[in-house]
Amino acid sequence: MAQPTVLYTVEDKVAIITLNRPEKMNALNHEMWVQIDESFVKADEDPEIRAIALVGEGRAFSTGADLNPGQDPTEILPWMAGYEKHNRRQFRMWDSGKTIVCGIHGYAIGRGLELALWCDIVVAAEETKLGQSEVREGWIVHSVVPWLTNPQSAKLFMMSGDLIGAREAERMGLVARVVETGKAREEAIKLAKRLTHVPPITARAVKQMINGVYEQLGFRGQQLSGVGMNAAISSLTPEEKGTQELVRIRNEQGLKASLKFRDAPFEK
Repeated sequence: MAQPTVLYTVEDKVAIITLNRPEKMNALNHEMWVQIDESFVKADEDPEIRAIALVGEGRAFSTGADLNPGQDPTEILPWMAGYEKHNRRQFRMWDSGKTIVCGIHGYAIGRGLELALWCDIVVAAEETKLGQSEVREGWIVHSVVPWLTNPQSAKLFMMSGDLIGAREAERMGLVARVVETGKAREEAIKLAKRLTHVPPITARAVKQMINGVYEQLGFRGQQLSGVGMNAAISSLTPEEKGTQELVRIRNEQGLKASLKFRDAPFEK
């Protein structure tokens, strides 16, 4: 039998959710999203679980959405439904009574980065590269990034699609702690276990208090407004986005060639 693409284990009152598609650098496809959702619901509903650790197997935490043909819809309503699912998933994490610690390593890109940033605390290995490069292909993630850093840093990060290192991400406020290369999983689980010793009622109250500050500033409504915007942009044709040459190269020469073409202007 094939290995599940998401693993769920428990250690010392910590639910460990592991992205387990290492041969694809944990690129997120439909099957993984279903299993991620099931895992978070399972952890959230288990009264014995006090914290959750989200980590990735292999060379990367996640390189983002699976770019293989056939993964995406072509019309606006299916796109809308997909983004609504993302919104519900993100706020399930936001509203969870458990403390969620994420350990990232290798690459945390696009939707994979966004999954990490919706956790309560992010631990990054020294070698980690973070980015939202989908902007270079006419895509957008209605991101939590602007709420974690300052406006100019958010605009530069999200408009350029540049990859940044873990130390820069720490400076911007995207990650809480940088750890030694190869130690992200270990340190994230260790921190999650440490935080299980906080009485659950107070841990939950602190999380709600801090999240409540952002909600008073309009965080929840602003995220919901992005569902329609993202669906509209995603349903545009390559010609409407101005990415037809990139799509042609991907169809004729493959993903690596298209990524090289996409990134070339940003290396000048």
